[in-house]
Amino acid sequence: MIDKIDVLKRVQSLKNKINELEASQERRKQDVQKKKLQIEKEKALAEKRQEEKMAVQKEIDRKELDLKTNEGEIAKYNVQLNSIKTNKEYSALISEIGSKKADMSILEDEILDTMSRLEIANQGYVKATEDLRSEEESLKDLISSVDAETKEADIEIEKTKNEQKKYIDLLDEHTLKNYNRLSNIIGGKAIVPVIGNVCGGCSMNITTQTLNELMGGKDLVFCRSCSRILYLEENGD
Repeated sequence: MIDKIDVLKRVQSLKNKINELEASQERRKQDVQKKKLQIEKEKALAEKRQEEKMAVQKEIDRKELDLKTNEGEIAKYNVQLNSIKTNKEYSALISEIGSKKADMSILEDEILDTMSRLEIANQGYVKATEDLRSEEESLKDLISSVDAETKEADIEIEKTKNEQKKYIDLLDEHTLKNYNRLSNIIGGKAIVPVIGNVCGGCSMNITTQTLNELMGGKDLVFCRSCSRILYLEENGD
């Protein structure tokens, strides 16, 4: 019976190792997914910064077009001044030219202000694209690292499974059936020690009868509270 318990403990220990390796692989895969999601956010931000820059540039182009239009109209008015015959018409045209020049002055100030905004928008776009490029390079490195770790873990998992099978083959069908049933139900912790008359799985006190059965060592003994397989913890174990 002692040998059977020792084998079960080893089977469980190896199963826990396999679970830990597989959980580590899953966490690393999640790291890659998180990085990919981060890159999608960086892409969206870079696209937004580009749109902002283009919008400001279009605003500058529109104001510069208005400025050229006003310049053309002023040039046309200056030509018309040479053909005007009355003071009234002359004064009216001079007033119109003055108004156009005032509009041009406002446009020039607005263009200068918008160019400052364009510089800021361009800086934001450059930073966003640099951040995106950095994240993409980081993703490549992460994928390479995770692939290498996954391959190593696969080798270790296969090795551990082979070792586990050697111990499983030592168990009789009844013992293995009970272990697998409990292992599947309670997450791998199918066999636990009794520590100070307390089940190491559910922390409930065991009965005197259960303790006597354990000390007798004739068959598998189960916790009456959580149904796990019990064993007595020996000194130095």
